[in-house]
Amino acid sequence: MPQHDADDLTARRFPGELNDPQQKRLRITCHYIDKLLSDIEHILHQASSQSPFPRYIVDAAPAQIRVVEDYARRLRRQLLRALDWQHMKPNPPEIPATRAVLTNLAFIDIAVEELRPGYMRGSGVVPEDAVSELNGVVHELRSLVEGMERYLRQELTTNLESRLQKLEQTGYDVALLRAIEKIITRQGLVEFRPRIASLAARMEDNNLEVALFGRVSSGKSSLLNALLETDVLPVGVNPITAVPTKLRYGSSLRAAVTYGDGRNEIIPVEQLAALVTEQGNPGNLRNVARALVEVPSRRLKQGIVLVDTPGLGSLARKGAAETLAYLPVCDLALLLIDAGTTLNDEDIGTLRLLYEAGIPALVMLSKSDLLAEGDLHRTVAYIKDELHRELGITVQVHAVSSVPAASVLLDHFFERELLPRFEEAQALREASMARKIGALRDSVVAALDTILGQESRGKSTFAIQAPELESRLRLVTGEIGELRTSLDHAFLEFVESPQSVIDKVVDRALSWTHSNPGQSVSALQLTGWIHDIVQEFLNQRVEQLRAAMGQAVGTLQQVAEELGNKEAPAQEEVAAILRDVPRFELAALPNATSAGRWKWLGDRVVRAAIAKSLSQDIGSVLHDELHLYGHALRQWSDQAIRKIEAVVNSYADAYRAQVHRIGGLSEGAKDLAQVKNDLDLLRNWSSAENSELAAKRA
Repeated sequence: MPQHDADDLTARRFPGELNDPQQKRLRITCHYIDKLLSDIEHILHQASSQSPFPRYIVDAAPAQIRVVEDYARRLRRQLLRALDWQHMKPNPPEIPATRAVLTNLAFIDIAVEELRPGYMRGSGVVPEDAVSELNGVVHELRSLVEGMERYLRQELTTNLESRLQKLEQTGYDVALLRAIEKIITRQGLVEFRPRIASLAARMEDNNLEVALFGRVSSGKSSLLNALLETDVLPVGVNPITAVPTKLRYGSSLRAAVTYGDGRNEIIPVEQLAALVTEQGNPGNLRNVARALVEVPSRRLKQGIVLVDTPGLGSLARKGAAETLAYLPVCDLALLLIDAGTTLNDEDIGTLRLLYEAGIPALVMLSKSDLLAEGDLHRTVAYIKDELHRELGITVQVHAVSSVPAASVLLDHFFERELLPRFEEAQALREASMARKIGALRDSVVAALDTILGQESRGKSTFAIQAPELESRLRLVTGEIGELRTSLDHAFLEFVESPQSVIDKVVDRALSWTHSNPGQSVSALQLTGWIHDIVQEFLNQRVEQLRAAMGQAVGTLQQVAEELGNKEAPAQEEVAAILRDVPRFELAALPNATSAGRWKWLGDRVVRAAIAKSLSQDIGSVLHDELHLYGHALRQWSDQAIRKIEAVVNSYADAYRAQVHRIGGLSEGAKDLAQVKNDLDLLRNWSSAENSELAAKRA
């Protein structure tokens, strides 16, 4: 370094200044000492910690602890003076606390995962009678970790209180729910937060979803365009709807699609036909799961959402209970029957499925402008009579048309049928919410009552029941939690084995040729068998989910009854979760086969000929489409199981906390006077007289 530069540097130093590496070492040492002092404080306060796994025996008296803390304060002040001597200050904090907590939660999640039986086997054979409960332990812990993570990621920015305030501004009576939220936050009753979040989500979803069903060319898309006074949906000679398309209100025209692998994409509305129609996307080769279109239509502004659905086709004609899973989740169904054709099995089957699913349905006679007035009356009467004869129900049939000259028919239907049902649904939803909020209040009252030691059940008697109740809750949590893994494996194994599907089709074709000697097996028959085989596999998996879900709800209801808890899940609360199952479509048709004419050569030759023909015709197509279908299935099942887990865990965790509380497990020090005030507030709540005053007290 030149001498004059060294002189300048020396001139800028203050007396006794350390160089940069030395200052850095001083700073790091001060920080490290402060960390060790924090560790000392933690050790000394181990006795007051809420940890059930204490590490240290606190052998210092309170007076001695205070003296040590005084020394620690002096030492910290001296650290600051040491930094000040070098004109330095402690580094400001850089890491957000939430990020650090989330990082630790990630490590906790890894630790929980390593408790699974598969990992535990590395330490020895896991007893068979421990596997199910060990899985339950994993999912109990994971549920709490996920709840904490969800709170940190969502509620810290958009908390329940602000969500409830917004709901109140929309007209909902949520004063009681707001009071409950404040009380459970104040009293640390975190097990009730998922229930409040669930109720808030239901109130925030204030829409009435109306799904349109109808055969090919029944005029669904044209009618929807006319109803919304727009041309957003593609229409034409044969643009069969391939995927559900949801239409809701938006300030501007906008479209988005979701693919089977979970990807979302905003698209120009002009590209919609290339993705949602059979003509533009044959067999749904592009693996589109659903589409959403926002339309600035006055008829959607109040909260009506319309869903254009693919025709049920053969599913409706079969009418099997399993096909209910293919129905979309909706509040009201509109069945379109083409006035230019006659009522058929598909129309009757669709209406039967809707009624079996408990979905209210209206029948609309589309293209009514094609009929003279007398013919129209006779057609309406005929449809009513046939539906009554086939299904034993009386329905109103509404004549409508998408033709502008007959727009008055559609206007009348919207004003006299759809809007009143929307208003009725709103009233029913509010009444249902009031009942659920009341049940939640009763649960919180019971929790506060127990904290005060006012629980009428004796602890000694309950101590015998508590382990058994906990075991049942643990088992149901584990069984639901393990569903995702078992279903994922089943779906993956099936969709990666197209040859097994071809083998089953060959079996059916061979059996058919025995019964129909000399006849060819048509392409439609082969395609139908492929669809049936895929559907049979899926039906088994859906039934597995339905059975597990029903058993879980039943167990939770029994536990709630034994605990005297009025807040319990209903089967109807989760039934709709198993809807909207993606449907398999085969874009290419296999060639007809006449291998049956070689019957004289023996079954082995006929079987080989059919298998070869199918493999050549559609082997690669079937492989690709099953692979795409697998993505859609795993996406659907993952979402469905997450919803089921959310319901099951929200109740199970509340019951588990109640079991612990009744059993006398310590929750830490409580302000009993405040607990009593909160208990009195909820017990004496009157929404008509005191809700405003009570909300202020809360």
